[in-house]
Amino acid sequence: MKVLVVGLGLIGGSVCKALHAFTDHGVYGCDSNREIAEKALSQHVIDGIVTDDCSGFDLIVVSLYPEIIRTWVQQNVHTMSKGTIVMDVAGVKGDIPQILGEVCAEHGVHYLSTHPMAGKERYGFDASDENLFQGANFILTPLPETPKSVTAQVQNFAHQIGFRRFVLTTPKLHDRMIAYTSQLAHVVSSAYVKSPVISLESGFSGGSFHDMTRIATMNEDMWTMLFLENRECLLRELDTLLENLTAYRDVLEKSDEEALHTLIAEGRMRKEENLLRRRNAPSVIDLMDEK
Repeated sequence: MKVLVVGLGLIGGSVCKALHAFTDHGVYGCDSNREIAEKALSQHVIDGIVTDDCSGFDLIVVSLYPEIIRTWVQQNVHTMSKGTIVMDVAGVKGDIPQILGEVCAEHGVHYLSTHPMAGKERYGFDASDENLFQGANFILTPLPETPKSVTAQVQNFAHQIGFRRFVLTTPKLHDRMIAYTSQLAHVVSSAYVKSPVISLESGFSGGSFHDMTRIATMNEDMWTMLFLENRECLLRELDTLLENLTAYRDVLEKSDEEALHTLIAEGRMRKEENLLRRRNAPSVIDLMDEK
């Protein structure tokens, strides 16, 4: 295929590098920062730079912030060839799939919103990595009118660059689940490092501290926007977390050993059940009918 990647940051840059490393597809890049595009070209990560004509591509991967995805597709869809598949990698879906699906359909273009579950605590093109997606999960949110052949082609594309487990779901369920599995973890990590004793942690910390704080170095521009785009779902998860934390605080304040033991055991059993489900999960999980 001939593939265009729009936005050469961590994810977009990694898509380009993975395509060159593991496939024979032609790879072209587009970025608002010309220097980044030139760097990708000079490093042979892309085969050419695209500025305003998006015709002739089989697949266009839009790796931009959600609010910019809407604008970019609406401004450029008229230059795309009929039959082209456009996929985004937005961390929050909201109304993007429905709105852009309709816009693209008017021009004979297919639209499919996806979410590669892979990343790093660092961001930008220089942090991109051809192996970023190896063994990772890939979420697809097709609409009822999305041709199955389009979904299958995007899934196959993702498999070629390293993804090994695929989830088919609705945009609404995607946002609900991402608030819990991703966004809440980032909020907790950011809040956790604000303890005043962090200045003394050197020599006291082990794996648990580093696991909890790794993602506190997140890109504040991107995550501020993602949190606000999904605020209702994230608020629901924060309320649940605060309720659970309060339960631990209350039994500690009372020195209630039995209740504390029960809370810890419940957490352990819940995690063990989760690990068992994960081990037994199929490579393709269809949640399209889930509410």
